[in-house]
Amino acid sequence: MQHLMGKTAVVTGAASGLGLAMAGAFCREGMRVVLADLPSPALTEAAHSLSDKGFAVLGVAVDVADAASVDALARRSIEHFGRVDVLCNNAGIAGDLPRESWEHDLANWRRVLDVNLMGVIHGIHSFIPLMLGQPDGHVINTASMGGLVALPYLAPYAASKAALIALSESLELELNALGANISVSVLCPGMVQTGLTRPGMDHSVCTAAPPSAPAQEFYQGTQKSAVQATVSADDVARKAIEGMRNGQFFILSHGGTLATAQKRWQRLQGNFTLQQEPQA
Repeated sequence: MQHLMGKTAVVTGAASGLGLAMAGAFCREGMRVVLADLPSPALTEAAHSLSDKGFAVLGVAVDVADAASVDALARRSIEHFGRVDVLCNNAGIAGDLPRESWEHDLANWRRVLDVNLMGVIHGIHSFIPLMLGQPDGHVINTASMGGLVALPYLAPYAASKAALIALSESLELELNALGANISVSVLCPGMVQTGLTRPGMDHSVCTAAPPSAPAQEFYQGTQKSAVQATVSADDVARKAIEGMRNGQFFILSHGGTLATAQKRWQRLQGNFTLQQEPQA
């Protein structure tokens, strides 16, 4: 999608962090933007801040884990702006503190999958039928480098993001088969200056049991990396728009992501012997 001026974008998880940065970047491109997030003063403030700058925005409270709530978001977006051209399924949570896969409470597993994976499924289910009849459209699903490269102690998060990449690949193939002029991108940021790694971000899924020593060491390392992160949410938002314009499926924010992901491919190659075709 080359031309953004006058088009409408819906961004979930838009009250802060990467979602807010993407909403602001779309506004500066001349787009109308629906900022969607859980009801909070931050969402109201974000919408007012952009509106006060003269941008056409709408703040809508939504719980992406609730299909009916996302349906209502789609209806509200169409009622207000008349159409949706760009859908950014960006809402996500890290979940509980890092710990071994079997130590994560099942409630944490369900909550992370409900938001990070089902939230995107709900977005696709509610918005794609509305976008199919339009001249063009684009879907950006925010995954993570953690969906490309295995992360220890964050299995619920990593599993949700890996599934999101597969979902995005399926969606792209299906839209292409229909001849729909809707492109798909999966955004895979690495460590970014956002609040996603803050402890206790989602108190509803945090458990009382302390993590093991290795998990605590991993967590301390991620916190240090977050503090030292040089890539900002605004940087990633700019890359997302650039990737969308270039028709990229994978949009990577960090140069080292590809090299790290290649280790998985090398591991796969090491367990596969190519069968030679018999000579005639």
